[in-house]
Amino acid sequence: MTDSLPNLPLPDQLAEVRLRLKELGARENELKAALMADPDARTGVSWIAEVKTVETTRTDLKELRAVHPDILDQFTFLVPVTRVVLSGITEDGEVVSARKARSMAQ
Repeated sequence: MTDSLPNLPLPDQLAEVRLRLKELGARENELKAALMADPDARTGVSWIAEVKTVETTRTDLKELRAVHPDILDQFTFLVPVTRVVLSGITEDGEVVSARKARSMAQ
């Protein structure tokens, strides 16, 4: 990964890490699906996979806003969120969206 390229600029390292996380997330989903489908595959050498179902509470904000907008407005507030947004740089120096940069790299 980035260890082999120690002089790689930080934005490039971040883009590489995000790509790897996306790939790992996809692999995680494949493994979880296989484990859920095959109970015999749930015992490994060092780990055992258990499939558990839990119930969680969700609120339908769209419906709540439609039925009781005044109540929702009382409890709705803005929260500042700081993000690092990456943009790609093409070979000719043009700045493009990360999505376009990824599709051009493929």
